[in-house]
Parts: sequence; structure tokens; C-alpha cells
Amino acid sequence: MKTYLVFEPADGTGGAESADRVLFLRETFRWMALFFAPLWLLWHRLWLGLVLWLAAVVVIAGAAYAAGLTPEAAAPLLWLPTLIVAFESTELLRRKLLRKGYREAAVKIGNNLEDAERRFFSEWSPRPQSRLISSVPKKSASAPAPAVIPAPALATSPVVGSFPEPGVRK
Repeated sequence: MKTYLVFEPADGTGGAESADRVLFLRETFRWMALFFAPLWLLWHRLWLGLVLWLAAVVVIAGAAYAAGLTPEAAAPLLWLPTLIVAFESTELLRRKLLRKGYREAAVKIGNNLEDAERRFFSEWSPRPQSRLISSVPKKSASAPAPAVIPAPALATSPVVGSFPEPGVRK
């Protein structure tokens, strides 16, 4: 089973055009980011990630040179920033989508992307932001107080929830 993060536009538009803009991001280790980290960062336009990766490689190379390590001994250390990019690639892409104005709508699990999409859209109903805010009930001064069940009445009933009384058959 694969895990997908679901993002929908935060602009509040509803309908079919909003469904076309829903994005699914698979949580996985990205092999392309492992072998081609700077190119992968450029391809996804993760400029800050590229600058940080480059700075980390330069700092590690400088520290290895200052410590007098041979190139063979320094090579595994230089893979550390690349490993971090490959493991954290989903998080980098998630943050980029959040900055672009998407909101995280759900997390879906499926055998493949189509299965995750089917599970998400079976429950999904696009609602604009304004309806979400206005649908919250407002308290009014004339609203009746909620009924409170006395504590002894709760203690005498051994049944919890909507189960029938014990011993009663219908």
C-alpha cells in the first residue's frame, strides 16, 4: 500500500474545475533525487533547497580538506546532503505546494494513484472557503441550554452507546 498526500486549491472555488486542480503527492524515497540531487532540485524549482544543498556540500568538502581526509574518505561524507534530499523530497514538495496556495486536504492510502484518487473523490465535496466559514453555527442568547443527564443516571445503566438493554430481545 502506498500513501498519498492530497492537496486542493485554497482559493475556495468549487465544482469540477476545482477537482481538476487537486494534486496527489506520493510519500516515497526518490531515487532520482539520490543520484541527481542538484538536477532534481532544479527540475522542481526548489531554489532554496538547491542553495542549501550546495552550501552543505561546500562546507563538508572544506571540513574534509581541513581535516586532511583523502578523497576516498571524504566521498561518503559528501553523500550526506544528497541522502537528506532523497529522504526529505516529499516534505520539500509538500512545503512548496503549501507556499503556492494549496491546502492539505487528506492523506489517502491505495495500491496505486488511481486507487487513492477513487478513495478521495468518493468522499470529497468541493466547498468554497466562504461557505465553510459561514456554516459554523453561531451562538445566540436565546439558544436553549443543552440537556444534562444527572450523574447517578449514568452510573445505573451498564449499557454504553446505542446498544439495547441487556436481557431485552426485540
